[in-house]
Amino acid sequence: MQLLSFALPILILLGYFAYRKMFPFGNSSILTVDLGQQYVDFYSFYRNTLLHHFSQFFYSFQNAIGGSMWGTWAYYLFSPFNLVLLFTPGKWITFGILLITVLKVGCSGWAFSKLLLKEKWQKGFLVPAFSIAYALNGFVVANILNIMWLDALVFLPLMIIGIENLIERKSMWVYPVFLAIILVTNYYMGYMICIFAVLYFAWTYVRNSEKIQEKWKTIGSFIGRSLLGAGMAAVVLLPTFFNIMQTKAQYNTKSFQWKFDYSPWKILPKFLVGGFNFDQMPKGTPNIFVGTLVLIGFICYFTCKEIKLKEKIATIVVSAFFVVSLCYQPLDLFWHAMQFPVWYPYRFSYIVCFWMILIAARGLLKITRLSRLQLMLSVIVLGVIVEYSFYNIKKFGFLKSTNIVISSVIIIGFLVLFSVPMKKWFKLSLLALTTVEMGANVALSLNPIDYVKQSDFAGFISNLNTALDGIRPGKNEFYRIGKTFERSKDDPMQCNFYGTDEFNSMMDPKTSNFMNEIGDSSGDNYTGYSNGTLFSDSFLGIKYMLNQTSDTNVLSPYSTRLDLSNDNLVNGTNTINIYKNPYVLPIGFAASPDILNVKLQSAQPIQNQNMIAAGLAGNKKLKLFKSYKDLSVVYSNLKDEGNNTYTKVDGNQDATIQMPFTPKTNDPYYLTIGPAFANNGNLNCSFTIGDQQLTQTGDFNSPMILNITGGGQKDQKQTLTMTLTNNSLQLDSFGLYHLDMSKYKSLMNDLNEHPLKLDHFSNTKISGTIDVPKHELIMTTIPAQTGWHVKVDGKTVKPKKALDEFLAVPVSAGKHQVTFTYRAPYLFLGAIVSVVSIGILVVLKKKEDSTVRQSEPETTK
Repeated sequence: MQLLSFALPILILLGYFAYRKMFPFGNSSILTVDLGQQYVDFYSFYRNTLLHHFSQFFYSFQNAIGGSMWGTWAYYLFSPFNLVLLFTPGKWITFGILLITVLKVGCSGWAFSKLLLKEKWQKGFLVPAFSIAYALNGFVVANILNIMWLDALVFLPLMIIGIENLIERKSMWVYPVFLAIILVTNYYMGYMICIFAVLYFAWTYVRNSEKIQEKWKTIGSFIGRSLLGAGMAAVVLLPTFFNIMQTKAQYNTKSFQWKFDYSPWKILPKFLVGGFNFDQMPKGTPNIFVGTLVLIGFICYFTCKEIKLKEKIATIVVSAFFVVSLCYQPLDLFWHAMQFPVWYPYRFSYIVCFWMILIAARGLLKITRLSRLQLMLSVIVLGVIVEYSFYNIKKFGFLKSTNIVISSVIIIGFLVLFSVPMKKWFKLSLLALTTVEMGANVALSLNPIDYVKQSDFAGFISNLNTALDGIRPGKNEFYRIGKTFERSKDDPMQCNFYGTDEFNSMMDPKTSNFMNEIGDSSGDNYTGYSNGTLFSDSFLGIKYMLNQTSDTNVLSPYSTRLDLSNDNLVNGTNTINIYKNPYVLPIGFAASPDILNVKLQSAQPIQNQNMIAAGLAGNKKLKLFKSYKDLSVVYSNLKDEGNNTYTKVDGNQDATIQMPFTPKTNDPYYLTIGPAFANNGNLNCSFTIGDQQLTQTGDFNSPMILNITGGGQKDQKQTLTMTLTNNSLQLDSFGLYHLDMSKYKSLMNDLNEHPLKLDHFSNTKISGTIDVPKHELIMTTIPAQTGWHVKVDGKTVKPKKALDEFLAVPVSAGKHQVTFTYRAPYLFLGAIVSVVSIGILVVLKKKEDSTVRQSEPETTK
């Protein structure tokens, strides 16, 4: 039965993936939403780290402009199933992810069957029936793309076996071991399971209270072994907790409302097949589909005479707590560690599914036919679900009449099976119908979801890797590579280069803030270097810029950089031109201590870049960017509403804003635009300079810098045209500037005279020599995250923080040997706690084994 419980969910899921022609079954892939825009790149990073570049295990310069990786590993990558990825390189990584998905689902079914058989809560074909319901419950189907959460469903039943062992005072090592595994594979899901472990222990303690002889000792064992489990995971938890405090915890909810988010009745349609679609991902009701068999079993549990009243009361209390948790905002927030989810709400709903299925299995243990009361209650409850869903179908976008009909037919089928005497084929028939129902839910729930074409994914990766071949840094070299197009913001992790972009829930918010302040697309958990200038390119050490050619069938451009014409076009492919920056700065260089006094201003990207340049030079009067004073603007089909806001006069006609200007120099020109130019990721207008359409991402929430000329247009009239795509436009943070190329080149040449010459580079250790001409400092573009340690001439020094983002080291004049070393904070302490905890558990297990051996002769007698 365990083999069947493992195989059937896999076959159902594989069958659906084949039907959707997911690679290798066709040209679709398993990639969608965050799995396609984030996780797949992390998995490529996983392969590259374990197989080739282990130094980036703890810290990586592929993480935006540099960042700690420990939290990323703890949240996304510590699953043992990920080892499959070591055998699926390149485009085959999508197949590796597909294999991991089906293996996790299959192992979830196996683990649940093991729990049922071990505790003797079910037998026969109902074991795989309930196991399929668990492995393919509504949470799993809705979050099939969030595969880092699915490990929790594999190890949860095994941990529950451990708690039952604690009650029985045997094999008491099982609980802490699997608790530790859960916390290591995903601390976030582990947090939720810790809450449930307390609830479950209390429930099973009440259920077995008459059998427990040493009550306080049993409670003490649970508390002690819970601490041991957390202790064994400390090597992951302690550095992760510190990482969270630097990143995710800064977004914790400071306030909430003591209210119900919705009526509990609105959960009912989620018990029908197909209760999910794309719109449910960002904001929806809990995904708690468990199948009709479970609903009937859950009802029967409370009518089962073999189950004691005190257990039923305890079950009602726990169940009521779950119901309230699903719709009462403070409890929902509590389950999510005091952070409201961004997309994928009610992430603890898999625990509710587990609870319902477990109770249902116990309720149907000795039932082969429903009593009149059980049949009546089942008809009433299931009828209410169907009727409520039918009469409110227009209120639920995911509901379709077809789905209600299919669910109704399946419900009738189950009620018929439970009503007629059929002992021989009864359980097998229930298994067959459950398999059909769970498979139908998979198909009907996932059919509305679009998936990335395998050819698009593989084509982009192939094109980018071809362009990168030959320009990636060599041994003991460091520089960054930028680009004006993207598949995702984690492309550097996918294709193994030091970039500038990142999308990661564990991202340091200071990096996002810095990128915002210099005029780039950044926000909570992401940054995209979409709108750089020649100066910001050089300052950040971007030696090469990749720019899409006119052929953009494979690439998705997000900005236009006409100023790249000032760099050297050195190479390229059919789809990508490669520009080499002749003025790029190294990762470290001598600069004025004035940079330590620069405080960047909010919503002033051009002024901030000027201040950075002046601070580096030690010249407060230096201004690289100068404002164009003689701006004139021509409005067509627009009415001035005040506050720089303009609305269309005739909504059926085009409305434009034209800005003619004549450059007085051959410098590149830049336009600043504020967040009012965009709405929900889309621009409120298009930009054209002359006859050339300018590409610009609409994903920004602070002023951006848009490059509109490359230079060389002195005394040649230019016209920038903005064509509204909506009915109104606010000219927010609107200004025109040019970069003084002579001052820019002079500054870069001066700063490049005293570079940090690397003799060793890895992601966690950077060393080199530098000749400082006078009492200055070593300015770096290494993000100043806790964990970096600096030595100058063999002596430890405390670095400063420049621009609230980068490491800077004051030094005296002369030649110096400088070493930067990164150590993950609290990793060593966590390792000690883990080793001690494991040692304690080993001692306790030996003591337990000794006690068992001593009691065996008495048992034999």
